Amino acid sequence: MLNLMSERDQITLDLSDPLMTREEQLVWDVLHSHLGKGSAILGPAIAERTGIGYKRVQKIVSDLVCHHRKLIGSGTMGYYIPQNPDEVKAAAHYLRHRAIVALHRASEMQRTSLEDVFHQAALEFKTVG
Repeated sequence: MLNLMSERDQITLDLSDPLMTREEQLVWDVLHSHLGKGSAILGPAIAERTGIGYKRVQKIVSDLVCHHRKLIGSGTMGYYIPQNPDEVKAAAHYLRHRAIVALHRASEMQRTSLEDVFHQAALEFKTVG
C-alpha cells in the first residue's frame, strides 16, 4: 500500500488489489445493482446479460468474493449484494450449510467421519488453495 500525504488530506492508493478482468467487470456491473436478498439475480440471467457461460459466471463470482473482496451473497434466489448484517449472516450461513452437506456426502461415500473429511479437505485447501 502506498500512502501519499499532503498537509490537508491523506490519499491512500492500494496497489495490492488486483484489477478486475473484463469478464469480472461485466459480472460485477450486473451484480452491483442487485441490492439486498429481495433483488437477487440468478446465475443464468447474469450469463445471458453478459454473454459469459453460467459455469464461468459462478467462478467469476467466487473470484470477486475471494480475490477482490466484493461482498456478494447467494442463495436459492440467486446472487445479491447484502445490505445489512442480517443478510451477510444469512449468506454466510447458506454457504456453510452447503459446505457441510457436501462434506457429509463425502464422508458417507468414504465411510469415514465428517471430521476426517473436513481435516483432509482443509489440508488439500492449504496445498491447492
